[in-house]
Amino acid sequence: QGMDIACQVPITPTEAILGGAIEVPTIDGLVKMTVPAGMKQGQKLRLAQKGFPNNNGDRGDQLVEILIAIPPKPSEEELALYRQIRDKETFNPRQKFISP
Repeated sequence: QGMDIACQVPITPTEAILGGAIEVPTIDGLVKMTVPAGMKQGQKLRLAQKGFPNNNGDRGDQLVEILIAIPPKPSEEELALYRQIRDKETFNPRQKFISP
């Protein structure tokens, strides 16, 4: 996208909820980036000056689209923890579907 570079980076559900530091590949190598808490699928973050350089020495940015990756085979311990979260969570993304 011009001098900007776009990429997709998967994060875990835990990283999406709690945030944290991740490594992102760039044309200069891996860069640490902080994922803010509460990230949603498809949100984009910007790594300033990590895009393509032009002849004047200016650089574009790298746009990082967040993908939330679900573990393919969670361990029994992880499943137990997810069940505990499910039993305690109050958020219902389908609340608007329920008639009052």
